[in-house]
Amino acid sequence: PAANLTKREKEVLDLLCQGKSYKVIADDLFISPDTVRYHLKNIYKKLQVNSKYEAVIKALKNGMV
Repeated sequence: PAANLTKREKEVLDLLCQGKSYKVIADDLFISPDTVRYHLKNIYKKLQVNSKYEAVIKALKNGMV
């Protein structure tokens, strides 16, 4: 599944796994919080999950971050 994520999606997922909020992720990556939500929507689809909790668990389990 990691191969399907773009570089930016991987960055967003990594920061999410670090426990950062959407606002902090947006500030760190110099993007808007809405853009963070857009990337997360794509990440959820690609990882076949429905929440950030599930995305973090799957990413950690599969060694994606």
